[in-house]
Amino acid sequence: MDVVDIWTGRRASALRASLRMSNEAFANRLGAGVRTGANWEAKPDVVLSPAMQEILDTALADAGDAVQRRFGLLLAAAEDGAADVLRPATATVTTDSRPLPVAAVEASQAAWREVRQYLIESGIGLAARTADLYDKQLRVGEVPALTPQAWLPDAPVALDNLTLRWTANPPVPRVTGEQAEARPTLPLRAPGHAFQRYTAAIRYLRPPALFENRHSYRLTDLNWGEGAGELTFGLATFFDKLDVSEPIAHESAQAEMAGDLSWPRLPFRALVADPFDLSARIVNPGISTLTIRRNTSDGSGTFFLLRRDPTQVTNGRHYSLLPAGEFQPASIATESIQTDLNIWRNMVREYSEEMLGHPEHDGSTGTPVDYDVWPFYRDMTEAKNTGRLQAYALGVILDALSLNASVATVTVIDASTFDHLFRDLVATNPEGEVVLSLDNNKSIRGLPFDQETVTRLITAEPLGQTSAACLSLAWRHRHSIIGPAST
Repeated sequence: MDVVDIWTGRRASALRASLRMSNEAFANRLGAGVRTGANWEAKPDVVLSPAMQEILDTALADAGDAVQRRFGLLLAAAEDGAADVLRPATATVTTDSRPLPVAAVEASQAAWREVRQYLIESGIGLAARTADLYDKQLRVGEVPALTPQAWLPDAPVALDNLTLRWTANPPVPRVTGEQAEARPTLPLRAPGHAFQRYTAAIRYLRPPALFENRHSYRLTDLNWGEGAGELTFGLATFFDKLDVSEPIAHESAQAEMAGDLSWPRLPFRALVADPFDLSARIVNPGISTLTIRRNTSDGSGTFFLLRRDPTQVTNGRHYSLLPAGEFQPASIATESIQTDLNIWRNMVREYSEEMLGHPEHDGSTGTPVDYDVWPFYRDMTEAKNTGRLQAYALGVILDALSLNASVATVTVIDASTFDHLFRDLVATNPEGEVVLSLDNNKSIRGLPFDQETVTRLITAEPLGQTSAACLSLAWRHRHSIIGPAST
């Protein structure tokens, strides 16, 4: 019998294949979650926990001689680079050469995964090409993100002048992702049955590590006035948004892969009609924040990015501003829904999670955040109240590919205050890697907020559309938010 010194995802997958088990059956045998086995195949080099090492040692020892011999052969082939041998076997054909029904399911799911991979690899370029389907007057500068003029204030609005309203009865959406036009984006889950919602397909076929259906704030109205703004929100869930936005993006990828990215090939996108009609679908905005560390001696600034990891988040392999996240309550407790309808509180929680690596405020607990006793929140708010930190809203924008919305914000922090507040700045977080430079120049203060860097990011780097639009808007208003030294 082969002895395994260290169990990795690849070796565990080889044992599953040698037992001729599905991911689900293998997980049940080990007492693990179904997603665990899928993660092993997705991350073949991951080293498993000591407890799971022991479980797999026992499973291999208890296997028969034939299984053990097969394990040795499969493992040798896999570690020689033949990864296909560890994938679940495809269905055989009947004697009259007609495929079994399960083969159609596997083919459907494989095609769906291929489109998802295309979105990861080519999503930035696809977003730009999809934006070309819309009126160019809706572009945010040189960025192929979309917004009507009414969604942008004439000048940055201080967060203290931004009022958030609550509506208990938001309009019933017309487009939910269950319409017939969305069905071509939904793979089969069993013979004769497709997944009814796109999020169900993600959960079972390609789940990222961070994928939870939490309460989210739904934007229902917005207005900008003289130096002030008013946004109205109701309640929805994270998956409510994804069940519309992800099929819209998937449909564009399918069309482009077929060689025809045009309106006739996009019936679900066409069903949305006016992307700025907040009653037609559920629009749960994220918050994209450009964080500028301002050098008070000369007025220059630097900022930070996140290189997103596609294994951790729904869409990845590109840059985003830091921090950026969903506008959601801080906990699953009911009392958090009204308490956390506050953009500043959401931003501070994202700072804590993404820049300091503190997961206790990521929204997953059942305990509301007590902001009065949270030291970091108190310090950030004191800095804002004393003028050492300024926070502004720049408008609301849409990603052209998914039609996801984002509230664009910018925070300018005096250098000494920034260095104190973020003295424990992390190199990585659960969503990806913190980026301090683009050319490995070992910067520890961030990327320069100047014309060259801004232009490069919004024209030549894989920066997400809503992040690029936020950066573009901040540069447009740079004299208001940081002063003339940034020119």
